[in-house]
Amino acid sequence: MEKEIIGKWIFKNGEVIPDSNCFLIKSMIKNDLKEIKVSEDGWIKQYEDKNGIIWELTYPESHLQGGGPPKLRQIK
Repeated sequence: MEKEIIGKWIFKNGEVIPDSNCFLIKSMIKNDLKEIKVSEDGWIKQYEDKNGIIWELTYPESHLQGGGPPKLRQIK
């Protein structure tokens, strides 16, 4: 499995379309990860997978509306 998954948004015909990595991150959070920590502002979250690996969810393009596309990376 990847150690870092970076989502991207594609702008097409005036619409924002999430790429496949955005959908992968969403699926992992829903099905494979357990939330263990949230920053005070709520923008950074940490999750643990079934193997004890810690993942951090951030939004590196936070200047975009809605926080921008997600980034999920292994931190431990």
